[in-house]
Amino acid sequence: MAVEHNSSSAAEGTIRKANSPNVSTSIQHPSQPKLRRGLSSTHDGRTPLGCSDAGLFFVFVFFIAALIRVGVHFHILDQATVDRPPLFLQMPISMSLITALYWTVRIRHGSRIWTLLGWNRPDRFYPVAALVGGIGLATAGDFIARATTPTNHLIRIWDLLLLDVLFGPLVEESFFRGCLLPVVTRTTGPFVATLATAIVFATLHPLKTFVQWACFASTGVAYGWIPVKSGSTVPSILMHATFNATLYLYQIV
Repeated sequence: MAVEHNSSSAAEGTIRKANSPNVSTSIQHPSQPKLRRGLSSTHDGRTPLGCSDAGLFFVFVFFIAALIRVGVHFHILDQATVDRPPLFLQMPISMSLITALYWTVRIRHGSRIWTLLGWNRPDRFYPVAALVGGIGLATAGDFIARATTPTNHLIRIWDLLLLDVLFGPLVEESFFRGCLLPVVTRTTGPFVATLATAIVFATLHPLKTFVQWACFASTGVAYGWIPVKSGSTVPSILMHATFNATLYLYQIV
């Protein structure tokens, strides 16, 4: 009958459309996690980086620290040099740390090193927010430091340019916010992960007072907040570098 023939043709046409690769469907596979708004796949906890990557980097850090202690024990280095390390000591340490992080990710995950560490272009708003935030944090930090911890220590210009503006923020943010933050986010969510990485960040710095520790932890929260919102580690590197450079300017004026 004509009715049955038309019904069969319509059914066959529906099946062909459903099987066609060019026809999109609104059904999402249940195994594909939905991307939360404002987070990239790196910073929303879906990164392929894991605890083993962070652990291997920490092992290398402790290895460097042990070498320094051995140097002090055998009088190759004196304690004053370790307490206030000069440029010729800090530069090799910074270079070795970023190299260790690079090869850890390269060997375990292939060639997408910087992408996995969150090095991608953010929206225009976030670099501006990083600059403004870095200046604001440095202004508050300098005010607190002058009120609570008087010091006459002045940062040398080459230390500032090479360590505090370039290698320091690059190494620290690539690890803490590019590697550790997304790994912790996978378990705790971004809010707790931002706080946790900020605490670890402040604790691993050789600070003398609780006020200094609290200031570093506060900046660590800011450094963690901006990559979570932007999906990129670049703004946190920029904010960190701006913070250090602004503190230097406050010291010389």
